[in-house]
Amino acid sequence: MAYTPDQVDRYLQHIDFPPSKHPPDALQRLTQLVARQVARVPFESFALHYSQHKRLSLDPEALFEKIVVHGKGGYCMELNAFFGGMMRGLGYRVLNAGGRVKTPAGYTGCTADSFSRIYRSHMVNIVTIGDTRYNVDVGFGSHEPMRPIPLRHNYTFTQIAPREGRLEHRSVSQHTDASQRVWVYSTREDASAPWEERNMFVETEFFRADYEAMNLSTMSAATSFFVQNVIGMRAVLDAAGDVAGVYTLFGNRIKRHMRHAEAEVVAELADEDARVRAIDEYFGVKLTALEARGIRGLATELRDKRTE
Repeated sequence: MAYTPDQVDRYLQHIDFPPSKHPPDALQRLTQLVARQVARVPFESFALHYSQHKRLSLDPEALFEKIVVHGKGGYCMELNAFFGGMMRGLGYRVLNAGGRVKTPAGYTGCTADSFSRIYRSHMVNIVTIGDTRYNVDVGFGSHEPMRPIPLRHNYTFTQIAPREGRLEHRSVSQHTDASQRVWVYSTREDASAPWEERNMFVETEFFRADYEAMNLSTMSAATSFFVQNVIGMRAVLDAAGDVAGVYTLFGNRIKRHMRHAEAEVVAELADEDARVRAIDEYFGVKLTALEARGIRGLATELRDKRTE
């Protein structure tokens, strides 16, 4: 599905990337589009906690309303489905694909211990420019590529320096057939650190019905990491428009991680009033009073222990 020209124009205004700022080269334009997207549209699980319904729709019109009209973000299937529609509206050739995320137990279920390991299932977009295909993933949190990555075996790049990313075409340890080949995305914190596998994906087209099934479990299962935790991530751009760092929210703690610097805690949130304000300040998401009340009584609600 491609968004209409009017919807594309509204989106470009939303991310402050009007056509007058677009470079003529298609890859450069897409690279800047990805950076503006991740800086304006946060990766987050807010609607699973701060709403009255606790449900997430993958309907393209619902995604447009949520992201552009109401200024919210979402998680992988929401963000990549939405961004895929916008790329099509801008004339790019897009293939919706899917994969798995590496957890401590392997490429399987929902156990998680970091932002990079929180999906049961994952969605990516594969964009063809000229004769080259690119992985374009704007819904993987702080370890996502932050740029289009060519589908080229053993391709390495700088993510948020000194962190590096790598894409390989190979089998993984769980394959029982060693001839299997998937694209494996890994990162390492610097040149001396070990590589950690983050996700894998295939070049097989997934349909909306596939993502609907994936989304149902992710947004509703009691074991889902997104259901169990309030999380957020938004990129920070430098003066040149490149990704220079990220803000992340996990529970009651907000961290800032800028290039060539250690991650630092910038806020410890004592209660829900503080977290709602921080979600606006650091992630640009304004919650209504009704939405904010949606977390009352949930295990994820922040309660000021000084008043208990």
